[in-house]
Amino acid sequence: MAHLETPASSLTQGEQRALASFIAGRLPAGQLHGELCRAREQALAKATAQPSAATAAAAAAAAAVPAPAFNAA
Repeated sequence: MAHLETPASSLTQGEQRALASFIAGRLPAGQLHGELCRAREQALAKATAQPSAATAAAAAAAAAVPAPAFNAA
């Protein structure tokens, strides 16, 4: 069996839907590539529109750390 470059668990919901439609015979082979590209573009647009949870958590942690106090002696 051939090694898959992208495991099925890492496919977006749109990509999974397109592949399921193709396997079920509801999506012609000629339209599969276009549907997969469209699903990837939508996932990328959604990801760039929303800040990541890690970025938000890092910003909150940085804001919670008090600035060091300097003695002006």
